[in-house]
Amino acid sequence: MKAVTTALIRQLDQQAIAAGVPSAELMERAGTAVAKTCIGLLRARDTRSMLLLAGKGNNGGDAIVAARHLANAGCQPTLVLLCHRTDLKGDPLLHFKRLPDGVRVVESPRLHVSHGRSLKTATREIGPRECLRQLVAETTPAIVVDGLLGTGLTGAVREPYASAIDCVNELHRPVVAIDIPSGLDSNTGEVHGVCVRAEVTVTMGLPKIGLLRPSAVDFVGRLEVADIGFPRQFVDSIETDVELISAHDVAPVLPARRRGAHKGEFGHLLIVAGAEGYTGAPVLCAHAAARSGAGLVTLAVPRAILPIVAVNCPSEVMPRALDSVTDTTGFGAVAIGPGLGQGVETQEMVHDLINRSTVPLVLDADGLNALVRYPFLLKRLRVPVVVTPHPGEMARLVKKSIQDVQANRWKVACGFAREHGVITVLKGAGTVITDPSGKLWVNMTGNPGMAKGGMGDALTGMIGALLAQGLSPLSAARAAVYLHGSAGDIACKRYGEQALLATDLIMSLGTAFAALD
Repeated sequence: MKAVTTALIRQLDQQAIAAGVPSAELMERAGTAVAKTCIGLLRARDTRSMLLLAGKGNNGGDAIVAARHLANAGCQPTLVLLCHRTDLKGDPLLHFKRLPDGVRVVESPRLHVSHGRSLKTATREIGPRECLRQLVAETTPAIVVDGLLGTGLTGAVREPYASAIDCVNELHRPVVAIDIPSGLDSNTGEVHGVCVRAEVTVTMGLPKIGLLRPSAVDFVGRLEVADIGFPRQFVDSIETDVELISAHDVAPVLPARRRGAHKGEFGHLLIVAGAEGYTGAPVLCAHAAARSGAGLVTLAVPRAILPIVAVNCPSEVMPRALDSVTDTTGFGAVAIGPGLGQGVETQEMVHDLINRSTVPLVLDADGLNALVRYPFLLKRLRVPVVVTPHPGEMARLVKKSIQDVQANRWKVACGFAREHGVITVLKGAGTVITDPSGKLWVNMTGNPGMAKGGMGDALTGMIGALLAQGLSPLSAARAAVYLHGSAGDIACKRYGEQALLATDLIMSLGTAFAALD
């Protein structure tokens, strides 16, 4: 799914309107999408009360539409205008006039309380922070909707919006941001002084590039892209080097399974992993590979740990001694690295194996550490390669600090892919995938509960399994990263972030794959 700049999204708006889609209808669709997300969040809570904060621009108009739909659905919305109703113009005013009496309207910084369009109480001076705190005490809202500022923000956030944003962040309520969290630059992902910290961001039409940048990850939360009906031909004409990985991108690349298929049609993956003291990593890697559709999975580990690994492996995986693997003949792909160790003999074995490989490779963990002093070997390989470093491994490969890598994730990943001719998966929140062309794909599935040991091992097995099934290296990487995060999200709903384990994620892979259908 293409990610766009502010200028491009405005162009799409104008093209849609010129093609006959009224701007008020685009706002109607946007507000409807926000209301749908809010209703989904409310189902898990005991109250139907919520606050919707609206500025006078189009984001505020989206919040006004959402308030109407929420009231009509039986919820109890309170709409807080950080302007006077007389400041509303155009489409926001049009939709404001359609509000039913079930919507309580509060104007701030002067507190004017009304129901629907009619003012029914006196006014008094009050600041936005005090106003919001009083409203929270009165209404005990389950969620807060941020419709304050949109993609047009330039420069620092000014009052009364700055105080309102600070107060929203102090409420410790789930926040649904409309289009972009207020205070975030939609192009750069940088914060202009203060910024709403959202649990969910519902962005309209296409994701904005700023939402995907590493600097935005702590503010965006879960990203949902709402289809508001931009004509397909205008979207297709956009050129961009950054894309968000979506289910629509992943589903078509997975191999179809004909009714008469047999295991030989879905590839044979060889995993080279494990060392003394690191018997869990190879098992997790192999288990995830088996869950990701590979017809056969062979797990090669040092002979000293073979009995332990064999006992703990899923029955579907075939463990064998590493010294019995002489070449890659008969395999569809090879995954190298989880828990392998960094001894001199091990690193020499890695160099020899990758140099002799005749099938695509996935290199992770100690498979990458074996190349820290010899990254030039990657360019000499005769087969496609996917590398999956976490920031620490990438820092060692490019000889920079972890802080430098994290501060320049997109640039570092692109540079490494281009220099060494490999598909690069730089893991972390907002995992980025890039190829030697310099194009970027960003993943937004996943959650902080996945910051646990073993998660990367599972991803390696998944990429290897998809490669063995015949996917291109880029498609295998994108699909695996998306499904890995999706399975983590599914598992998180059951176990929570603190208790989430890699084994929980692996057991949720079936649900993640099925959700693509």
